[in-house]
Amino acid sequence: MNCEDVRALLEAHADGELDLVRQLELEAHLELCPDCALKARGLVERRTALHESIPRFKAPRQLQQQVLASVRSDPAFDGSSAQSRPHIRWSLWNLGGMAASLAAALFLGYSWGNTRARADSLVGEAIADHVRSLQGGHLLDVISTDQHTVKPWFIGKLDFSPPVVDLADAGFPLAGGRLERLDGRTAAALVFHRRLHSINLLVWPAYGTPVPVRHSLTNGYNVESWSSGALNFMAISEIPSSELEQFTDVYRNRTQ
Repeated sequence: MNCEDVRALLEAHADGELDLVRQLELEAHLELCPDCALKARGLVERRTALHESIPRFKAPRQLQQQVLASVRSDPAFDGSSAQSRPHIRWSLWNLGGMAASLAAALFLGYSWGNTRARADSLVGEAIADHVRSLQGGHLLDVISTDQHTVKPWFIGKLDFSPPVVDLADAGFPLAGGRLERLDGRTAAALVFHRRLHSINLLVWPAYGTPVPVRHSLTNGYNVESWSSGALNFMAISEIPSSELEQFTDVYRNRTQ
């Protein structure tokens, strides 16, 4: 199996839906490919976070017994007279309202959990992209410190225009850029330097799902994410978090 084959099967792998032969082939690939292994772990972590974040509601046994006793003792449920029917409708309406409230709470909990899980998954993908870029020959497709060279290079390769600026005067010189893949879409990767370290700034369209403003530290890599207008941004580097935060502040101020 190659990386493309494996990544197409990661969802089924996480759900335990692969046959034995494919499962063994995939696991053998994951042992040899750190990029695919990182994506697999990110998917598992996303599903775990989603499962743990969904609220669970179960009424205590005593409360269940009290509700049943109250319903059984309510003359409105006797049905012996026409006057009882409005009370029945009123009680049923109350029960319906409680059910609707519970459903709304469950939906909000699921939405929050899904958003958190998606953000965690994107961080895992971004770190994998960063690690891969540091391997020989993968960091840059266009090498230039001139923003007027880097920005036009993306024309025709993307359906959006990434904001490109050189931050050399702030201690973060532009080194160039490349194409990346993030969140199932083609993204722009702008590369900056900080002393001997590289900063990957990934830019891709939000399409109605902006990433939250967030700082993450995973496996020694700091990640800053935010959205602006119709674009999402994620900066990744092993430099100290204070310096990466300084970089994002300068970049955002220069490109707004």
